[in-house]
Amino acid sequence: LFSDEKETKFDGGVLRNPADFSARFELTKMDPTLYNQISRLKEGEISFPIVERDPQGGPSKYKIMKVTNRYDEHKADFARDYMKIQELALSDKQLKTIEEWIDERIQDTFIQINESKADCDFANNWVKQ
Repeated sequence: LFSDEKETKFDGGVLRNPADFSARFELTKMDPTLYNQISRLKEGEISFPIVERDPQGGPSKYKIMKVTNRYDEHKADFARDYMKIQELALSDKQLKTIEEWIDERIQDTFIQINESKADCDFANNWVKQ
């Protein structure tokens, strides 16, 4: 495997997931251009060349992708999905902490809401009655 892209050249061309830096991707969360090329490939298969144009007008890049592992959908398993479970648990804890913080401060916080938006459904009690 080879790459001359700065993000992958020191790792043998392995594409890393920006969310957790693993080599695993959820297909539905991939860039749509890559998804269209990868979604139908089986383990060990190689994609057709993918042309990636530089938005700043630089030279185009060509990517050839290989699926090294494909994981079938499955129920969460602690041993196989530790990183994903850890990520979900952390996200849940962060959301709960933010909700608690808002609940503690919402009554003492001045919020001005435009009249046109006052009848919107807010997740918290921002419109004080």
